[in-house]
Amino acid sequence: MSLMDKKKQMKKISVVIPTMNESKNIKEVFSNIPDFVDEIVVVDGNSTDGTREEIRKYRNDTKIITEQPSGKGAAMKTGFEMATGDLVIMMDADGSHDPAEIPLLLDPVLDGFDVAKGSRLLPGGGSADFTPFRRLGNKIFVSMVNTLYSTNYTDLCYGYRAFKKEALEKIYCSSNGFEIETEQSILMKKAGLKIKEVPSFEAKRKNGNSNLNSIRDGFKILNVILKEYLKPFNTINKKDEHIISYTNKVSSESRQRISTPDHHPLNLK
Repeated sequence: MSLMDKKKQMKKISVVIPTMNESKNIKEVFSNIPDFVDEIVVVDGNSTDGTREEIRKYRNDTKIITEQPSGKGAAMKTGFEMATGDLVIMMDADGSHDPAEIPLLLDPVLDGFDVAKGSRLLPGGGSADFTPFRRLGNKIFVSMVNTLYSTNYTDLCYGYRAFKKEALEKIYCSSNGFEIETEQSILMKKAGLKIKEVPSFEAKRKNGNSNLNSIRDGFKILNVILKEYLKPFNTINKKDEHIISYTNKVSSESRQRISTPDHHPLNLK
C-alpha cells in the first residue's frame, strides 16, 4: 500500500460540484470520480434536463441539494457548508476538470498545505479552452493580485482546488458568481493559508454552453480585487455573517431540497 493510499484511509474526502442543466456531461465526470472519494455533494440549480436523474445512474451515493439558480459562487458556498469531509475538492461538472487529477490536488494537502489550487499555466498544465481574450484577462488579473497582495500565483480564474476543511472555515466568500475563485484566492492569502499550485489541464466543455460571460464576469472579478484591497489586509469575512446568511437562505428557500441516495427529498423549511 502506497503512502498516498494510507493517508487517504485516514481522511474523509468530499467533492463539491455545482450543476445546472449538465445532463449530457454527467457520465464523463461522475463515472470517472475515483472510488476513494467518500462523499460527492452536488448543488443543482433546479435543472430541467434530467441532470439529477443522470447523476444517480453513475453515483447513486451522491448528496444532491436542489435550489434556485443563484450563480456558481452561491452554489459552491452551499456545497462547502454541506460537505462533511476532512478534505474538500471543488470541481466543475462540464468535463473541463479531469477527475483523474484529484490525487494530484490531494497530494499537497495531505502533505501539509492548506490549499492546492490547479494552474493551467504551470509546466505540465494547459488548456484547450483558453481563448486569447480569456488568457489576456486572466494574465492581467493575476498580475494585479500578485502586485496588490504579494502573492505568486500563475493562474487565478480556475476553480479546480482542494482544501482542508478547517482552511475553508477560515475564508467566507461573499461572491455568488464566477468571481468566487478570485475572492477565494485573495482571502486565502489574507488568512495566511499555506497554498500550493499544481499543474492542471483544462479540457474543452464536453457539451452545452457555459454561463460565463467574459465581459460581465471580468468586471465582477475586477470589483472583487479592488474591493478586497480597500479593506484592511488582515480583514476577512466573518464566519458568523456567512453562517447567518446561509441559514436564512436555507430556511427561506421553500423549494430547496436535499436529495439523499434513497431518493427521498428532504424539504428544508
